[in-house]
Amino acid sequence: MKNFWTIIVCFMSLFALNACNSEDNIKTLSAKKVYFFYQNTCPHCHTAAQYIKNKYPQLSVDKRDIRLPGNMAMFKQAVMVYNIRSAAGTPLICFGEHYIMGWGPKDHEVFDYYVQPYLPE
Repeated sequence: MKNFWTIIVCFMSLFALNACNSEDNIKTLSAKKVYFFYQNTCPHCHTAAQYIKNKYPQLSVDKRDIRLPGNMAMFKQAVMVYNIRSAAGTPLICFGEHYIMGWGPKDHEVFDYYVQPYLPE
């Protein structure tokens, strides 16, 4: 009987934790910000982050590790907002109406184009 109550308490704790991190509690994506969704284990994320840091040190970027509480819900929100139908991955960089998912040889050129309105004057 003790194991039964332990399981019930654990289940209720997980339910309460999930309710605290529900999408209702997550801020809406702002069209005035650049969002960078990443994972620490993603080599493409590191390459993109290094490029952005080196070329645009003055750029304000809202960086979100999707493995941290609340950030996964915001990542899912971005996937819905941008109507990404394929398997969503990282890095996911969002700017207003545009996004870049992944980071390949030519993505820095796309980034350079999309980031222009977000650069400080």
